[in-house]
Amino acid sequence: MRNDSFVFDPFIDEIYEAAVLPEKWRPVLDRLAQMANAEGTLLFAAGPGVPRWLSSKAIESTVVEWTRSRWFLDNPRGQRLVPLNEPRFLTDFDALTIEEIDASDYYTDLLRPRGLGWCVGTSIHAPSGDTLVFSIEKAHDKGPVPRAVAEELDKLRPHLARAALLSGRLGLDRAKTAVTTLELIGLPAAGLTANGRVISANKRFLACAGIGVGAGNIVQFESKPAQALLMEAISNVANSQTGFGRSIPVGGTKHEPPFVAHVVPLRGAGLDVFTGSLSIIFITSVIPNNSPAPELLQALFDLTPAEARLASQLTTGKSIEQIALSSGLSPNTIRTHLKSVFSKTGVQRQAELVSLLGGTINKRPNETGVSPA
Repeated sequence: MRNDSFVFDPFIDEIYEAAVLPEKWRPVLDRLAQMANAEGTLLFAAGPGVPRWLSSKAIESTVVEWTRSRWFLDNPRGQRLVPLNEPRFLTDFDALTIEEIDASDYYTDLLRPRGLGWCVGTSIHAPSGDTLVFSIEKAHDKGPVPRAVAEELDKLRPHLARAALLSGRLGLDRAKTAVTTLELIGLPAAGLTANGRVISANKRFLACAGIGVGAGNIVQFESKPAQALLMEAISNVANSQTGFGRSIPVGGTKHEPPFVAHVVPLRGAGLDVFTGSLSIIFITSVIPNNSPAPELLQALFDLTPAEARLASQLTTGKSIEQIALSSGLSPNTIRTHLKSVFSKTGVQRQAELVSLLGGTINKRPNETGVSPA
């Protein structure tokens, strides 16, 4: 008699290795596909918002097309199979008839033209609120996945579920550790999910003026432009193709100095699938009456060298005309650079920029600000 537990032991080791080394998940997904005579495996977090997923290389291009299509949140598998809270692997036929499959444009227009059409998968409901789905995608011309294959995969399901949940737990712990460490060096910080929800915040962050935690535990700036930049940054971090973080300037008030909020991704290969693409936000104050070095401005706000020099010169009180004269550029060229600086720093006026960067500006008595337009 065959000893199934012995057959699966090496693979089970690989599954648990992936739990602590996220880059190991892709070989696990490939192995699952091999077991089903399939083309590849998709692992994704089901739900609204930015798609979070990891897949075998062989089906990656199709997954990208799917996430960008009208079928991403509106398809028969998501409607029928994913909600089934059954601790086992399911095939298309566990929720759909062949007539329903043949009549669905999800199958006929998306999957079949790309060589796919059958699946076997399972849903795992995580304590974080995510529903994690393993979907093994098989070529249409190979025929449906046999029930016997699903039953073999069922033996691995407890291990896949525990490993996925452990990956998520480790991701949360990374965020909490980072937040605590940043507080030790005097920086207010919080760990965020893909939609801006705070999962961990230190005391300094909670005490910050101009930023707080609002309804639904969502980070909330008092400044609407800053809030828009924050949500854009979080969305970009959650998107595996553009997740690089950014620095967000926030102007000061009569009572509070300006500050910069830095959004930094906490990433490991595939880790964002389990933890909501965790990022850290931390705050640094802008020291008043101190003209920042161009190199610092360039690093903080992703400015070009010319833009950084311009911003630094403005904080010393120089006018656009003075900067143009000293640099040998025309005022119109300077204004073009200034428009780009405004876009990258999130301000709309020269006076706001100078206030943000902590400098002073020489203004005529009736001057309220200089527009680059």
